[in-house]
Amino acid sequence: MPEGRNSRSVLIRNVDYSAYAELSALAKKLGTSVGALASQAFKLLVGLADAGPMLAGLPADTPALLSSLLPAARLKRKPVFIRHVGRLVVSREDLEKAPGPIFFFGIGELVFDPSVDTRLFEEKVLRIVDCGKVVIHRGLDKLAVLEKALFIREVEEKV
Repeated sequence: MPEGRNSRSVLIRNVDYSAYAELSALAKKLGTSVGALASQAFKLLVGLADAGPMLAGLPADTPALLSSLLPAARLKRKPVFIRHVGRLVVSREDLEKAPGPIFFFGIGELVFDPSVDTRLFEEKVLRIVDCGKVVIHRGLDKLAVLEKALFIREVEEKV
């Protein structure tokens, strides 16, 4: 998402300089600012950390300390990342075909069509992070969607 009202200047101490230099080079290559890329990285990290227990096949309420102790090699299912799409309509078939939990990131408008029910959504959607608009239908539990969403601008419920 572009920089906007929530953008502020911040000072971050003890940043690894080589990591900063790589981020700066990438920002120049992409024609954006280091701050915009860092914000995206922060949001992605928060989304992954929040989903940590579920990635390892543990209940979502597993304490964060336990999830941080699990090595990445013990992940039950590798997540599928869908990112940086302007508009995406997701169907039941799309979710069922995914080989692991889906992490939607940076989607302008994410639409779940009426074939997606709450059970399938909860089973297959890991997180929805940094999306402009998420469109759901009345048969999809809005609270289940919001529970998996971070940094969303708008949720619209269609009849």
